[in-house]
Amino acid sequence: MAEFQIANKTVGKDAPVFIIAEAGINHDGKLDQAFALIDAAAEAGADAVKFQMFQADKMYQKDPGLYKTAAGKDVSIFSLVQSMEMPADWISPLLDYCREKQVIFLSTVCDEGSADLLHSTSPSAFKIASYEINHLPLLKYVARMNRPMIFSTAGAEISDIHEAWSTIRTEGNDQIAIMHCVAKYPAPPEYSNLSVIPMLAAAFPDAVIGFSDHSEHPTEAPCAAVQLGARLIEKHFTIDKNLPGADHSFALNPDELKEMVESIRKTEAEMKQGIRKPVSEKLLGSSYKTTTAIEGEIRNFAYRGIFTTAPIQKGEAFSEDNIAVLRPGQKPQGMHPRFFELLTCGVRAVRDIPADTGIVWDDILVKDSPFHE
Repeated sequence: MAEFQIANKTVGKDAPVFIIAEAGINHDGKLDQAFALIDAAAEAGADAVKFQMFQADKMYQKDPGLYKTAAGKDVSIFSLVQSMEMPADWISPLLDYCREKQVIFLSTVCDEGSADLLHSTSPSAFKIASYEINHLPLLKYVARMNRPMIFSTAGAEISDIHEAWSTIRTEGNDQIAIMHCVAKYPAPPEYSNLSVIPMLAAAFPDAVIGFSDHSEHPTEAPCAAVQLGARLIEKHFTIDKNLPGADHSFALNPDELKEMVESIRKTEAEMKQGIRKPVSEKLLGSSYKTTTAIEGEIRNFAYRGIFTTAPIQKGEAFSEDNIAVLRPGQKPQGMHPRFFELLTCGVRAVRDIPADTGIVWDDILVKDSPFHE
């Protein structure tokens, strides 16, 4: 297993487990609440606190439909994402406050503009969310910034993971952490499949392997993951589980976050003494990394595809001005993002295509070609 630096911390190999307190969108658009989350992360002893940077119109095509929150409420996904955008002018005060509290500031980036904004602050690392694992143009773009990259794998097939890892490596960036993850909020323990962690370590020996946990219990899965070789642990937290935002109900409260950090450190100390507690079969599950039965719906909803952003006329060339890599929501999926560069190299539409529509092969293939069957 590899190792690299995130700020003043060594991550991987024999270094202490790197613990990320995932604040995410639980600031609810309030800067004071974001500061309170940093306080909670620092007081719990986390190494880093992580937020998310995104823009709704660069994440979803228009009218993506509804999303059922962890609390069971149906909300407009576009409106929800818009309401949770982190203002650019927050970054400097959040960075300053993290320095004051001696906790590392991290952020997920979901588009090139957000990556540029974060890069301007000389970040310690970039986080890529599970639903951007197939956004290969974004992975290439961020990889060229030559900072450590941590990417999650919820809903992914092993082939998705390999393609993402290979894409980053091809750009000359070998500072990579791969996070096992389950796309369910909260994630049932029996779907944890923690056996995937040693499998990923064997399959990607040049990467650092971690676990991004969405289960509700504060210590059960994270400590088991550490025993199985995870060198990073990430978990959502909140200042109040009863707040109305989408991610509060399944997140840890501040006391539970502190309990998780202390339990991980205790597990590490025991392992150094040769003490290894058995991991339950329920948590171990299978080492076969695939899209599980509980992840298929959200994979279809959130994994990226190529969509039109404006009406395209027959004979018009595809370009960055009329197509983008976006999440489909409830609309039919567009072509895999790996084909974005192909489409923007002079390919023309063979028929009219409405705006906010997934590009399919019939949009670029001439059906009366002698090669068409």
